[in-house]
Formats: sequence, structure tokens, C-alpha cells
Amino acid sequence: MADGAIQTVSGRWVDPLAPDPGSIDIGDIAQALANQCRFGGHARRFYSVAQHSAIVSDVCGERGASADEGLVALLHDAGEAYLVDLPHPIKHRSDLGPPYRRAEKLLEEAIRVRFGLGAPPAGMKAIDRSLLAAERQAFTSTDGAWPELEGFEPLEIEIEPWDPVRARREFLERFERLEAARATTS
Repeated sequence: MADGAIQTVSGRWVDPLAPDPGSIDIGDIAQALANQCRFGGHARRFYSVAQHSAIVSDVCGERGASADEGLVALLHDAGEAYLVDLPHPIKHRSDLGPPYRRAEKLLEEAIRVRFGLGAPPAGMKAIDRSLLAAERQAFTSTDGAWPELEGFEPLEIEIEPWDPVRARREFLERFERLEAARATTS
């Protein structure tokens, strides 16, 4: 165990700054993301990163993404299970951003290797941003400009937040379904 390692709910030790793909566990990811609220907790209602990830994956699938691509979409924020997320202005417009993004890239690569992930589906980033715009309307104040949303229209979606237990279950069910679909196409 490295000095900077964290112990996950499964008992594994993960060093977010030097992650070993073998230490990454989908149950740990689901548990952590289900318990993390979007917007750094500054939401009118609890809304988890796991639910956000499930919606991104679902929308990508509805728009023709393959099972491989759907899995990439489901796991697009999986690094946050080990780092948690920083609010966008801190992550992208402060001195804390660059070291965080370096650690995030290392985790993303370990997760990519662990689950054999390929490229993201076409349009995933736009779907993620359009969902963010919808989430902003549903869960936060819409006062002030959010530069990261310029040019993106909110998805036409009604979001009913899941509690953490359901968010974990839904996330894992999608993972298992997508993994099974990948197995039948390989």
C-alpha cells in the first residue's frame, strides 16, 4: 500500500496518483458515485454522479452507441470514485486544476485498461454538456453565466433523482448489461 492510497468499500487500496488497473473495482466505483452529489453537493435535491453517468450512457445508446461505447459513456466520470469531482471553475480555471486533471488522466487510463475501454461514442461530450444544462435547470440556480454551457441546449428530459441505493443498483445493472452485450459481439 502506497502512502497516498485510499481504502475502498471493498477493502482494496487504490493510489489515485499512481493507480494500478488491477485495483479498480466496478462495485467500488458504483458505490462511490452513487454517494456523490453532483454540483459539489450544491443541488436543491440529492442527485448522484452515478445517475448522471447512467443517463449519459442511456442517451448515447438511444443515439446509436454500441455496447462498447455505452460502457465508455457509463464510466466517463468513474475517476471521480477515487478523486471526487471538483466544481468546474476550480477544475478548469484555477491553480488547483492542472494537478487534479493530471491525476484524473492517470485514473482514466487505469480504468480504460481495467475494463478494456475504447473510444467514447461520437457526440458523448455534447450529450454530457446538454445533460449538464438540463441538470442545472432541475437542481441548481440558473442565475449567472456558465461558460461551459455556451452553445449547448438542455436535453429534453425530466430527471427524477434516485436515492444512493437505487443509483448504485441502476449503475451496476447497466454495467452488467453492457458487458454482456460486449461479450456477445466479440
